[in-house]
Amino acid sequence: MNHDEDSEQWTQPSTVPECMLSSLRIFSWSLYFGTPAERDFAVYILENAPLLETATISSKKWFVRKLKMIKELSLSSRASTTCRLVFN
Repeated sequence: MNHDEDSEQWTQPSTVPECMLSSLRIFSWSLYFGTPAERDFAVYILENAPLLETATISSKKWFVRKLKMIKELSLSSRASTTCRLVFN
């Protein structure tokens, strides 16, 4: 993704990929900047991966206001009731 917030956009696919529904157990994202498009994508993963066990989001403190990021992602609904969110 381009990290220019004005031009960045993520479009949700019309159907959830089968691998996400049947296989995704660990999701790890390094260098999360916290742009609206990145947030939308992370929420999409959380909402559509029913077998997800752990989602780890890593950022640099100067890229993201961590408290805001943690709040936004923690409040999003999850397809997996056992998914553990980890923030670094």
